[in-house]
Amino acid sequence: MHDQDEDEPELDIELPVFPMVSSGPPPECSFCGDPMSLIDGDWSCPDCNGELIGPETG
Repeated sequence: MHDQDEDEPELDIELPVFPMVSSGPPPECSFCGDPMSLIDGDWSCPDCNGELIGPETG
């Protein structure tokens, strides 16, 4: 008798190695000195750059 698993190709689904992300305190803004916020994957100061920072919608 013939096994079904032998006919199916084995898929390589290993996850890539992700870089280490530091989990320390946020950097300070170079203009006002307040801690920055992580906005869209990058450090930004909402006070110096305005309140409506975020992804485009529309």
